[in-house]
Amino acid sequence: MLTNTVLLILLSVIPVRVTTSDGDAFKGDFAGMGSGELRMQVAGEAQTFSFDGLSLLMPEQVPEETGPTMRVMLSSGSVIAAQDLSLEDETLTIEPRRQATLQVPIKQVRAIRFRAATAAVNPAWLAKLEDNRRGDTLAIRREGDKLDFIEGVVTAISSESVRVEIDGDEIEAPLARLEGVIFGGTSVATNPGDIQIVDTYGSRWSVASLLPSEADEPLKLKLADSIAHTLPMDQVESIRWTGGLSLLATLQPASVSHTEFIETKLDRGMLKAWFDPKADSETGQDLLMYGRSTIEYRIDEGFKTFAAGVRRDGSVSKANDAIVRVYVDDKMLWEETVQGDRPLGLELSVAEGSRLKIEVDPGSQGDLGGTIRIVRPRFLR
Repeated sequence: MLTNTVLLILLSVIPVRVTTSDGDAFKGDFAGMGSGELRMQVAGEAQTFSFDGLSLLMPEQVPEETGPTMRVMLSSGSVIAAQDLSLEDETLTIEPRRQATLQVPIKQVRAIRFRAATAAVNPAWLAKLEDNRRGDTLAIRREGDKLDFIEGVVTAISSESVRVEIDGDEIEAPLARLEGVIFGGTSVATNPGDIQIVDTYGSRWSVASLLPSEADEPLKLKLADSIAHTLPMDQVESIRWTGGLSLLATLQPASVSHTEFIETKLDRGMLKAWFDPKADSETGQDLLMYGRSTIEYRIDEGFKTFAAGVRRDGSVSKANDAIVRVYVDDKMLWEETVQGDRPLGLELSVAEGSRLKIEVDPGSQGDLGGTIRIVRPRFLR
């Protein structure tokens, strides 16, 4: 009996390293979570660290696991890797791998993506994701990696199909032919939980609070939408206490520029006020860019992803094509041509970068109607 107890204690010991908000680093053994504090054994002594003073926790050894393909996006910012799920009576049941099952009201679910992301379909999928329509949308992947979208009301989901009501008729859409489902009217949080946990299967948990737990117990999470979940500590890849999302429209740019397609003698200060890239005062979340222009931002430590939608601004009725490019540390990672009112979307890794630049180029056609709206550009941890 004593041998079994000792073995359990040894198995529950997880060496971790933590970084405080002041930049100090400590190594030790994870000893549990208190009320608003992390407990550790450091050099054989018990220590506590207030969540308010922490930046990052990472286990010394993280197992390499293969996560499920499906992803469930909650309105609060959590992205859950699911090996199975079902929808019935307005409740989505999500089964992560080797974790407790979650039950989430469908009104708190932003989207479900059944297939792994690919570069060919990402622009269309991400653009539709940014379009907060009132109705639900099925995304169907056709030959040649093309997406078609059908609007309706999703009434049920099983492991084989999605049931959707279209114009009063119900149809069963096989999962094998679907890219995903986007739920209309779901409000997207602009302030996800200050604690972001990434697990070894690819889930990103947006956490409002970590509840007390012992070292040999799973972490007890209260997600940003008040959903409870438990997560074994041996499945944690990282915990960050510094917030999960940063909207570029709320940040001070490192630099902005605009060059007129046709040179004028107008006052430079007036031209800058009119045409320099800027945050849209109405939404408070989008950027507006005109003609030949650039805007650049510093990438703070810990942010891993840049995401945004790109489309012609609604004030434009006639326009030439415009090219939009995104650079990280002067390396171009994304380039697409905005044609007509076709929206685009992007999601790029910025984990190794220090600066991000967005550029609008009207090319040789001129900048007629060249007002581009960058929809909710944001850094994600």
